[in-house]
Amino acid sequence: MAEWTIDTAHTETAFSVKHMGLSNVKGSFQTTSGTVTTDDSGKIAAVNVTIDVASINTRIKDRDNHLKSADFFDAEKFPEIKFASTKVTATDEDTYQVEGTLTIKETSKTISFEAEVGTPIDDPYGLKRNAASLSFAIDRRDYGLVWSQSLANGNLVVGNKIKINADVEFTLNA
Repeated sequence: MAEWTIDTAHTETAFSVKHMGLSNVKGSFQTTSGTVTTDDSGKIAAVNVTIDVASINTRIKDRDNHLKSADFFDAEKFPEIKFASTKVTATDEDTYQVEGTLTIKETSKTISFEAEVGTPIDDPYGLKRNAASLSFAIDRRDYGLVWSQSLANGNLVVGNKIKINADVEFTLNA
């Protein structure tokens, strides 16, 4: 078994949500940390991720502050979003099916997603690196993120489906 550390500086956890049923508003969390564990053959065996809610960035300070408030994430009371895998299965040479528990605020739900994983490399600084890309969607209401307003046409100011895309880079611990 080997443990790898998520490289926050080279990781992006991004999301998008419909605004008023029209366009996608995008944002990201600037601080994603955690570990990836590989078995003796180099296959991924476990993933543990922590996202700093206060690092949310939608490029609009007022919107970021609203998302950090009790209307949404309540970052003061619930400063982290967590994911812990419960099952990781290689489906081919560079693809894994990952199942685990996503916790937002005080709600934990099982999610599943496909992750495309690269081949480890040796970087110019003497570190062994690898990366993964993944995407999935959640219904924000499942996690107590229920604030919105209805428009006259029935659309919501903030859509319920949240699309998450992550590009994660990780380095082997020495």
